Amino acid sequence: MSQTRRNFLRKMGAGAGMSALFMSGSSTVALAGGNVRALAVAAQGAMPDDEVFWNKIREEFIIEKDLIMMNAANMTPTPKVVHETVIEHTRDMEMNCSFQNRGKYGDLTQKSREYIAGFLGADTDEIGFVRNTSEANNTVINGLDLGPDDEVLIWDQNHPCNNIAWHQRAERLGFKVVTVSTDKDLNTIDDLLRPFNEAINSKTKILAFSHVSNVTGTTLPAKEMTALAHTNDAKCLVDGAQTFGYMDIDLHDIGCDFYTSSGQKWILGPREASFVYVKKDAQAELWPNIVTVGWERSKANGAQKYESLGQRDDGRLWALGRAVEFHTMIGQAKIEARINYLTNRLTANMRAKIPHIQVLTEQAEGFNSGIFVGLIPNTNAPEAAKTIYEKYRISGAIGGRDDVLRVRLCPHIYNSAEQMDLIADYVAASV
Repeated sequence: MSQTRRNFLRKMGAGAGMSALFMSGSSTVALAGGNVRALAVAAQGAMPDDEVFWNKIREEFIIEKDLIMMNAANMTPTPKVVHETVIEHTRDMEMNCSFQNRGKYGDLTQKSREYIAGFLGADTDEIGFVRNTSEANNTVINGLDLGPDDEVLIWDQNHPCNNIAWHQRAERLGFKVVTVSTDKDLNTIDDLLRPFNEAINSKTKILAFSHVSNVTGTTLPAKEMTALAHTNDAKCLVDGAQTFGYMDIDLHDIGCDFYTSSGQKWILGPREASFVYVKKDAQAELWPNIVTVGWERSKANGAQKYESLGQRDDGRLWALGRAVEFHTMIGQAKIEARINYLTNRLTANMRAKIPHIQVLTEQAEGFNSGIFVGLIPNTNAPEAAKTIYEKYRISGAIGGRDDVLRVRLCPHIYNSAEQMDLIADYVAASV
């Protein structure tokens, strides 16, 4: 663990001490029922299969009672403390949008920046606020100087944004985009690294990949991938849309040059509030995409020069900091363990109750994630997808064409073990 992350955790405190954080800043929003202290204390001994504790966490969300939310890879509901913070500050702005009243958001936004940086083992001046991962990726893709003699190395399991945007940029600037494929069956890190090692060369300027693939749920070893890039004098862009809030991340330990993510996914934050991480020694090489009022001031503050976007919803940026507080109260390692427990239970049930399912998600320890992806052949895919949502109220990325149903299901801390059992029954009944 880097010193930056160690200092953050020490500063934020643990257990009952976390309760004070939810009363901090200008907001008086607390967790429902004033039970912050009890939950914070209980979290210290909570195990992944402790349904009593996790049901209490579930009470901090207002999800429809009959809805099984299983789409964390795309969008999550927010805990009450987060969405009530958004509501509070939206109302505040409607009541008084003067320069004078809006002045307080400078301090709140900076506090949120400090929380995110510490949570991820980064320095505060390495965090620039954007709206989502797509915008963050494009900040990097459009900000680097690349030419006809250069190559960019990407993964075929990247999110489309981290692939399509590179190809579009290549059409304009003339550099080459090289796509790497990895095998389905993995046993060692070397199995994953081998095709990248074979493809990288002296022309490679940047290696860009999803830390966890939204397509299959496969996890790439970010630290080793970064080392591979740096050994070959290339930069490294890690798309962390599926790891921020799911996995315990230490960016200084990973060593990557750029890291991007979204607030509305695993971190349980608000929509249109996220960040781009730009390591200090990479900032001189990355040009900002948008320059507007205030840029002359922001460019002296590291990665803030990449967030000169004009008017923005600063209340949402503060709410993103509150989401980080919420995670810190529970403990990111505990959240990851709970998600993995639920995903493994779901996977076992789906295999047992739908024998002909083709599971695309890598199951080897260390290469899997909180994302389950499977293909179910020999079914009426559109009708099955409709039934799964409308009759059984399962919300995931579920669809397909003709006779193959594609199912992507991603649990989070608002889900129960019982739901992991019911889902398999419901999907089996639909196909």
